[in-house]
Amino acid sequence: MERDRKKWNEKYSSGQFPWTEPSPIVKEFYTLAKGKKALDIACGTGRNALFLAEKGFTVDAVDISDVALKELKEKNPAVNTINADLDFYSIQPDSYHLILNINYLNRRLIPQIKEGLKKGGVVIFETFTLTEEEGFFKPENRDYMLRKNELLHLFSDLYVVYYREGEKIKADGEKAFVSSIVAVKKC
Repeated sequence: MERDRKKWNEKYSSGQFPWTEPSPIVKEFYTLAKGKKALDIACGTGRNALFLAEKGFTVDAVDISDVALKELKEKNPAVNTINADLDFYSIQPDSYHLILNINYLNRRLIPQIKEGLKKGGVVIFETFTLTEEEGFFKPENRDYMLRKNELLHLFSDLYVVYYREGEKIKADGEKAFVSSIVAVKKC
């Protein structure tokens, strides 16, 4: 836990973290949420949490980096920041109209994400997917990457509004292969 916190604190302290604009998938689909309570998992400095707060959402933003959360809190004190290791964090059932999971993968949280949604709640999930093609982003640990069609299978019990797997250019200009899903909890 402390090793991960230190790693991410150093990354955010360096000022070289390129993601500042809200994720396009969040901007496109946040309006599907019928209520205004949201959770942003692995929020970093809060680009998506800040966007949702501007749109009138009450936002819980969770991250392991206290450096990132401090920066987020300085930008908007109304966002509820939660400093937690997501390997141990628990999402409260039936709590959110919208849950975001962008550029992060912790398979342990998938059942909790689904349970954490209120009836009619929306999940927007987008993260990196394994590809053997050359020239694509690959993190150090392949366990943090989805397999092809895995995201679709993980959320197949929800009503899928949008699904895509494909190439994307990251904020730092590097090519990545990502899977994206937007799904609604119907019951």
